[in-house]
Order: sequence, then structure tokens, then C-alpha cells
Amino acid sequence: MASLSSLVHELRERIAASSSSPYEPGSSDFDPLETRFRTVLPNLLQAYVLPSSTVLKLLSHTARNFPGVFYHGKASAILPIIGRILPFFSEPAFRSRHGVIFETIASLLSLLRTGEREAYRQFFLDAMLVVEDLLYVASLYADKSNVAGSTKVSLKCFHGSFALISSAPALLSDLPACCRPTDGPGVLIDLTDKPRWQPFATWTIKLLSKCLTEGILYVEGLINASFVTAACTLLCYGDSALHMACFDFTRITTSVIDADIVPSEKLIRSISSILSQDKKEIMFSV
Repeated sequence: MASLSSLVHELRERIAASSSSPYEPGSSDFDPLETRFRTVLPNLLQAYVLPSSTVLKLLSHTARNFPGVFYHGKASAILPIIGRILPFFSEPAFRSRHGVIFETIASLLSLLRTGEREAYRQFFLDAMLVVEDLLYVASLYADKSNVAGSTKVSLKCFHGSFALISSAPALLSDLPACCRPTDGPGVLIDLTDKPRWQPFATWTIKLLSKCLTEGILYVEGLINASFVTAACTLLCYGDSALHMACFDFTRITTSVIDADIVPSEKLIRSISSILSQDKKEIMFSV
């Protein structure tokens, strides 16, 4: 505990100092502080309660200021940590910390983008598939008769990303057993009912929007019509947070790629459906 506190104190001092002397890639490949942090990080991820805001902010700051700790964006260092954090988007108990989780994953993805472009592109592709799968989950729960009360709905996702690193040793962390599928690489997410699948859908779409705004040159050409249609159709099943995420995604998509890929007619129908539903709820409450 004392060594960790000392390390965190040193990191804070270095982060403060880095504002006046920007980090130069490759300048600290053998930085002893980064090496020490690498030895502490596995225990930090396993022994400390995640998603602790303190730990998450530390990961985010470190990814931005000391990329050497994460082997300068190596997929086998970055992806297992993202896979460990990502499932908390579907945990209702941690909803107040979803914003901090988002910023941490965004920082790690930014580092992955500079370190391993193909792994970044694969993550984006996998996230698009997640949205399509989430539309099926949403439609499943739209009719309660489809799902028994005790049924647990889990989604295996990001198979392609974790298949890329399946033969490589985990450099800093591995997935916890509860998030590890038994039938191959990927991340297992509990999406049982609205309190779980809706926030997970919201933040997944926000991550995709972040990738589009910050890394369009890396993911250009990957977006397909079936994914965009799924994102727009989720409007019919979402809460206000998911509605905003979908609207922002649509706005960003039309600004960075061909607007024809956005299913305008279906989007208008979805908005009409939402407005109609709101009107009925208002009339019912009156």
C-alpha cells in the first residue's frame, strides 16, 4: 500500500511536470517509473474495487501522459483492461460513474489508435456488431412474453478484437472469469432487462461517436448501412439518454461520411413513434 501511494505521488508530480515539457514518443522506453507502474498495475486492477473513480482517473491520466506504461498502445496491453472495465456500463449500481468509465476507455482507445491501427479498427467493427446485437436484445425485451422472469441474457462480444491477442500473453491484466466466455475469445456482458442493456447501448454508441470524431481517418470505410439502421432503430426502444446518444451519432455520421447511408425515412418513423408514445404517456398521466 505504501509503495502504491508513493508511486501515485510520483506519477502526479510527473503528470504536472509534463504540462510544461510534452511527452516525446520513444523518449522513455526504459523509464524506471513506467517500469514500476507496470509491476503495480496488475495488482491495482485485481485487488482494488473497480470501477473506483480514483483508479479509473489514474488509468486515464497515465494512458494520456505515460503511454509507455501501456507499451505505447500494444493491443495485448490495452484490450484486456478495456474488457475488464467495459462490462460496468451494464451495471445499474455504477451508473453514476459511467462518465468516468467512458473517459477512461476513450483514453485507452486513443492510445490503441496510435499503437496498433488494425486493432483499433477491429474494435470499431466489433462495437458496430454490438449495436446490431443490442437491437435484437431490445426487441426481445419489448415483448415481455419473449423472456421468462428468471432468464439471464448475456452477450458475447468483441470476439474479433480478442481473437487478435488470443495467442499473446496478457501484459498487464487478463479478463476476470465472470467476463470471459467459455467458447472462445471475447467479453461476456450481462444485458438482462432494460436497466442493463439500455445504458450499455448508450455508452457503446457514444464510444463509436467518439471514434468517428477523433479517428475518422482510421475507421473510414468501415461503417455499413445495417449498423447505422440498427443505431437509428434503437431510438424506438431507448430512454432519454439513449435517444440523445443516437441523435448525436446520427449528426456526427452525416457530417463525416456520405449522408445517404443514414436511413432518413426510418429515422423519421422512429422519432414519430417516440413522440407518439410520449403523447400517450402525457394523456394517461392527465
